Amino acid sequence: MGWEPKGEIALICFTREGARLGRRILKVLREDGIACRGYVKAGFSSLPGWQEEGLTVLKEPLPVWTKTQFERAEGLVFVGAVGIAVRAAAPCIKDKFRDPALVVVDEKGTFAVPVLSGHMGGANDLARRIGRKLGAMPVITTATDIQGKFAVDVAAREMGLWISSREKAKQVSADLLEGGPVGFFSDFAVKGDLPKGCVPDRRCRSNMAFTVYDRPDSLCLVPKILTLGIGCRRGIPYEKLRAEVMGCLARERLFFQAVCQVATIDSKKEEEALSRLCEEMGWAFRCFSAGELRSLEGSFSHSDFVEETVGVGNVCERAAVLGSKGALVLKKQRLAGATLAAALAPWQVVL
Repeated sequence: MGWEPKGEIALICFTREGARLGRRILKVLREDGIACRGYVKAGFSSLPGWQEEGLTVLKEPLPVWTKTQFERAEGLVFVGAVGIAVRAAAPCIKDKFRDPALVVVDEKGTFAVPVLSGHMGGANDLARRIGRKLGAMPVITTATDIQGKFAVDVAAREMGLWISSREKAKQVSADLLEGGPVGFFSDFAVKGDLPKGCVPDRRCRSNMAFTVYDRPDSLCLVPKILTLGIGCRRGIPYEKLRAEVMGCLARERLFFQAVCQVATIDSKKEEEALSRLCEEMGWAFRCFSAGELRSLEGSFSHSDFVEETVGVGNVCERAAVLGSKGALVLKKQRLAGATLAAALAPWQVVL
């Protein structure tokens, strides 16, 4: 599974030869459905067809352009010398988890060199893609790639997982490069062979766990598959609801980064605190009718008062299960002004 950028790729070229190659790179990336825009120095912007191909004349100094693209683009391609790219990017560099992909292609199209964010940002995959399309050689230098080792950051990116600790991720990668052992734990079914150096269900100096629970002794790789079922009083203040929900997740050791959506009854679809919570946390917001909730088979908590009020004896548990199409991992919790339950969607680790 390769890197598929969701954002835009920004390309910069500095000479006439570089500009010609830049046009080819833009063309092949767009053919793959990748959004991209090229920038060129004013002296090379007069050749026909360049504006139609999305080339923009570079008006600001290169360091300013680079800073802007670091903040907005998913990847940068420099057509030219590695030194130019390094000097331009140096003031912008943060770390491999936040930097965009940065690839340098020489003017002849002989080499494609990932310079920054080879794994997490996708620079290695971008260099390989350009190499395949242009016949250039991707120059990959990351240790896990050249030694054929499992790269935890690549796996996390490809499976859409949140990484709980950058330091633990570095330690796991270092131990795997040395041949292990690394403890391997999973709360989900695992498809495929364990990476070399991993030992199942055994605590080691470094450990990794595929889970939605906080495990302090492990690097936690967290899928976004948790549905929160929430019921609440009308007009509950946002700050109160947020504090109650986040506090409950913390007490239950559930990562809020595992949450993908909130589900509730449709009579709460206009509840400002719920919709604001979802908007600010980036969670989807789903509402079900009382009939839909009531028709769900299974064993759930029941309240006669709730049934008389909204037409179904339980909202939070039923909404969580119906929204996730999975199983409860947290039964009804009574909070101040709200109730909360959580359910996991079906998922597996594919190695």
